[in-house]
Amino acid sequence: MRKHCINCIWIPALFALMSACSPSGVEVVGETNEKQYQLGQDYKNQGRVEEALSAFLRVIDARRDAPESHLEAGYIYLHNMKDPIRSIYHFERYLQFMPQSPQAGQVRQLIETAQKEFARQLPARPYQGELDRIDLMDLVKNLRAENEGLKRELVVAGQRVSQLENVLAQARRLPAPQVEPAPAANTRQQAPRTPAAAGPPAPQDVPRTYTVQSGDSLISISRRFYGTPSRWIDIYQANRDRLASENALRVGQEIRIP
Repeated sequence: MRKHCINCIWIPALFALMSACSPSGVEVVGETNEKQYQLGQDYKNQGRVEEALSAFLRVIDARRDAPESHLEAGYIYLHNMKDPIRSIYHFERYLQFMPQSPQAGQVRQLIETAQKEFARQLPARPYQGELDRIDLMDLVKNLRAENEGLKRELVVAGQRVSQLENVLAQARRLPAPQVEPAPAANTRQQAPRTPAAAGPPAPQDVPRTYTVQSGDSLISISRRFYGTPSRWIDIYQANRDRLASENALRVGQEIRIP
């Protein structure tokens, strides 16, 4: 009976002692004291990153919370494995467990670095060739439209030049104002007439018509009758009903001389 009472006292005391040493009753070893965590650190120091990663992942699988192992795995995935997506996952898991740790700010910067690395690994503008082709087509279309506009402006400018030439020709055909000579004081004492200097015939001596000869042109005819080649356009305008163009003279053809 006494032995039974002693056992009743000893067994509850043993359970109380165990509870005091491990409040949760499950985990009593810290993460960094885990054998696999320490093994992972040794592998990392030796440059055996794949084996180190496997050791840290085993710690993560075995524990409910393993922030340090998540951090180590994130480093390896980012810097050694070039796998930014997995590194972001482990860095975010670390922040879930340790949001206020001194390293939290650095880990957030590592997440940004991993995101940039992921963006850099994407195919470089896969539709760039098609976009460039569309841009070139638009450029060609705009250049064509601009060319057509310049052609229309050139036609309008030509029409204006023709109009100005017609106005100039009409102005040249207008008779010059006649200036009457002052009456002589004594008609009996007139100075002897001297022969006029050689030159183009006076306007009253210009014949009304002329028969085209071989080798004639409007310029040569203008020089013959006016002493200057610039009056060819007057002759051409006076014979528009007979001449299809300024080069349409025919030998034997009769033209007007304005």
